[in-house]
Amino acid sequence: MLAAPARNPSVTLQKLRVAARDLFVSRGYHDTRPQDIARQAGVANGTFYLHFPDKQAVFLDFADQALNELVEAFRDTDTRQVPQADRWQAIFGVLIDFGTRQPGLLQAAFLDPVLIAPHDEHAWRIYDRLGRFMSVMLEQAERDSPAAVYDKELISHAICGAVRHAMTYAFRKGVERQKMISDLGLFIDRGLGVKR
Repeated sequence: MLAAPARNPSVTLQKLRVAARDLFVSRGYHDTRPQDIARQAGVANGTFYLHFPDKQAVFLDFADQALNELVEAFRDTDTRQVPQADRWQAIFGVLIDFGTRQPGLLQAAFLDPVLIAPHDEHAWRIYDRLGRFMSVMLEQAERDSPAAVYDKELISHAICGAVRHAMTYAFRKGVERQKMISDLGLFIDRGLGVKR
């Protein structure tokens, strides 16, 4: 008698990732359990633990995957070719459109990792990766305003936090997309000393 064919671990992992993403976005971290993810993925509870040691690990994997998608969206829109006066607007446009196409994803993936796992280096790497992306934009702003002297890493993280909170507020209050983009871009350029 032949044994049943082994399941494809990469297919199972993908099913778990899709289920985790759906549940973290719709329910949030605290109301999602590993067994819920396994059930939605159509696998046994034990199968979940073959791929992830715990809920925190699958959440950090989800956040990392979401960041990969966001970085890809930015790559598809080469903001380096946009004039500085329009660069922040282009960046925020990509970010807002990404969030609009995938409601709840930005909030779940980028607000929660360091709150959920404050002592986990992986959570901070996700956060720092977004900050490093923003620091590339700051380097261009520095070239346009050479008198500006500031710690790019510090300011890039500050911008990420400000944008995250501004987007949360704007989505909650129904602020018009173009107004949000324009106001954020103007505010940051003024803060960086960039002439418009």
